[in-house]
Amino acid sequence: TPPAGWTLVRRMDNASGIANSLAVYFRVTVAGEPASHTWTFSASTGSAGGISAFSGVDTSSPVDVENGQNTAVSLTQSTPSVTTTTARAMLVTSHAFSSCANWTPPAGMTEAFEAASNAVPNSAGMSMEGSYVLQAAIGVTGVKSAVASNDADSGNAHILALRQAP
Repeated sequence: TPPAGWTLVRRMDNASGIANSLAVYFRVTVAGEPASHTWTFSASTGSAGGISAFSGVDTSSPVDVENGQNTAVSLTQSTPSVTTTTARAMLVTSHAFSSCANWTPPAGMTEAFEAASNAVPNSAGMSMEGSYVLQAAIGVTGVKSAVASNDADSGNAHILALRQAP
């Protein structure tokens, strides 16, 4: 359950291999923003998460386009490709799977966060990474693939494009 003020973009549940989920949310910050945010889980065998903050985003309609998918058992976890409809979109990706690993972000992207529920390497728990890059022109993003260091597993991957403020 998200804290108040967070909007669900997409939730993906992967039942293959060790079942796992990835939920992507956004929040437009406000004056008096809290120092932390508390999430509630109904059940968990391992949880990992991260928050990325961006300025210069259209606060009335921040998400230009988004998509996500379940990923097969592999060290390489890939997002689908999307087509942006606005110039200067900030591409943001999330990659997660059912093992605790270190991650190499997608080529050309900057890693914003990396988290694991257990010490790395570990075939139990969850790990994820989030990355970003500016896409100057309207168009196809291409697939964005992050690579985990160990214990190939199934997971989920998501990509979204943030719309620049007018």
